[in-house]
Amino acid sequence: MNSLSSELSSLGSSSRALLLILALSAAISPETRGQTAPSGTATSSAVNAHFAAAQQAQSRQDYATAEREYQAVIAAAPAFAEVHMNLGLIYQLQNRVPEAMAELRRALRIKPTLAGANFFLGVDYCKMGEGARAIPYLKAAARAEPNRTDIWSWLATAQELSGEIQAEVVTLKRALELEPQNVDLLYLLGHAYERLGKKEVKALEKAAPGSSRAEQLLAESYAASNEWPSAVIHFQNALAASQNRPGLHVELGEVFLRAGRVTQATQEFEAELLLDPSSLRAIVRRGEAKLIQADVDGALQDWARAIAMDKSRAEEILGIRETGFGDSAFEQLSDAARENIESLAPDLRTRDVPAARFALAFLAAQTGDSSREAAEAAKASPAAATRATSENCSEHEVRQAIAQGRFSAVAPCALRALTAWSTTEFRMQLARALFDAGDSEATLEALAKLPLPDRRSPEASFWRARCYEKLATAAYLRLYQTDSNSYRMHELMGDLAAAKGEDGNAIEEYRAAIAMKPSLPNLHYSLGHLLWKDLKVAEARVELEAELELNPLHAGALDDLGDTYLLEHQADKALPYLNRALKADPGNSDIHRDLGTAYSALRDYKKAEAEFKIALADDHDGSVHYKLARVYQALGEKDNAAREFALSTALNRESHSKLEKKTERLVEIEKMPQYH
Repeated sequence: MNSLSSELSSLGSSSRALLLILALSAAISPETRGQTAPSGTATSSAVNAHFAAAQQAQSRQDYATAEREYQAVIAAAPAFAEVHMNLGLIYQLQNRVPEAMAELRRALRIKPTLAGANFFLGVDYCKMGEGARAIPYLKAAARAEPNRTDIWSWLATAQELSGEIQAEVVTLKRALELEPQNVDLLYLLGHAYERLGKKEVKALEKAAPGSSRAEQLLAESYAASNEWPSAVIHFQNALAASQNRPGLHVELGEVFLRAGRVTQATQEFEAELLLDPSSLRAIVRRGEAKLIQADVDGALQDWARAIAMDKSRAEEILGIRETGFGDSAFEQLSDAARENIESLAPDLRTRDVPAARFALAFLAAQTGDSSREAAEAAKASPAAATRATSENCSEHEVRQAIAQGRFSAVAPCALRALTAWSTTEFRMQLARALFDAGDSEATLEALAKLPLPDRRSPEASFWRARCYEKLATAAYLRLYQTDSNSYRMHELMGDLAAAKGEDGNAIEEYRAAIAMKPSLPNLHYSLGHLLWKDLKVAEARVELEAELELNPLHAGALDDLGDTYLLEHQADKALPYLNRALKADPGNSDIHRDLGTAYSALRDYKKAEAEFKIALADDHDGSVHYKLARVYQALGEKDNAAREFALSTALNRESHSKLEKKTERLVEIEKMPQYH
């Protein structure tokens, strides 16, 4: 559940509920929140007096009096929808949720378009974890009050609860149109794109496990985390599975280049150019490698060819031109390499050719001299590829531009080259070109136009996964540019550190975020999870319980709390937490494993057997098979026990063997000499 959905549980705390409801009620127009006196037959002096008394009591938080006065108004004017809504809010503030929802429904039966009643009823359904039931009410509220960011935010929450992540993205983008610098929305948009990406990765792994594309995604993930030796291993695995796939050699070369292994990088760029002589990225990168090796003539020869092909893309590849995805931050060379190429600047300045000015722009980008970078880039060459002047271009023109490495010339009209007769091969070729050009949205649009069977193919999943990763990065970059010291930025930095296994840094970032906004959902869980991982049980429980105060349905917090009691051999205390966790996340195999462990400890072996059998699907090291074998031993089922012990041993041996081989390969890769 994302942090928006977790906010719902804060309504259970009277102080936070008061702040939320009063703030939102104040923001909704007076007509929709019922702040106008009743009209027509309901305007007797007695009714007006009761209504005014209710409003005054509500403003001073005297809810008992407000309730009594609103009920008096309803007795005299039962069709006054806004009073039913206000009475519902009074119940809400007292955590009398069933009564609140009943009044809100009465209000909507009288006036279905009442924004406040629709909004708060949608919020209540979200709090109950019933996103599908919340969506119609929140959509009605958004139609009535389309400029309310908070309504769109809760609608996104409901869509996430319902598993409608694509719709959630659309809703968050709509909210960001209203508040482009809202750090909560930017963080949540990034997370939504990440979830979409993970969904595509799972689809790819299921359809083509161990495939070249699956290995490539792993490699790119390691490369993005600066774990270059692991990235090399997985790129090599991808090449072993598909030797002639375009793009693999150049990506591997880029990993070597960033790691200072220039000779190996150059070999990969050459290999790419044997497969695709017009690979702009390989030509640009080979020129970069040559410059690092002080082969100025060779570098300028490659870059002259590159800027004649597509200057804009060449600038983007080297980080001279920002694409909006923060790519230039990954193009920074090591200090040693930067010092080497800076010494070449005097020579380059004596060469009055476009490629030399392009090289000087690259040097300026490396030193952070943005003004000189822009000036040199502008002088580099007017011979950049001419962009399409027509709104339409043919499939032949697009194919030709892709083959010649001049895609920028047709990028604006490329999607319109697709017709009902376009082949899947051309559609996929265009999607890759759009992605390489930095247009992830257009890439997704091209993939959406594939025939249905091809739309679900591993290849389509691969490109969608890459697009969503880029779009998540773009959202996080906007977050950083909006407020680099916000609680959401600290949370994001904690997420990144945790993903890299840097628990100390992650804990520090999460604590900083909590200090700034302790009521932010999911933060206490993120901190508590790491503390539990480090076996700081007492501290972990404090944070996990704090998370459950905000969101009683948080599956991760419930599972971790249950595990803390399993560690202390208190299975009876663990079981209620684990059962609640399973109810919140029934498909989580880890929870089934933990439940099996608890039932085993309680000697309820039949239930333990059932849970372990479900968890077997994700047992990669034999640990669950071992637990199941112990259960069969306890049940006296010797043959079943022997089978499970044998499976456990085999999986454990295979896991250790893979780890040993990977360690050996990592050692070999790290021994490669730098800058040779």
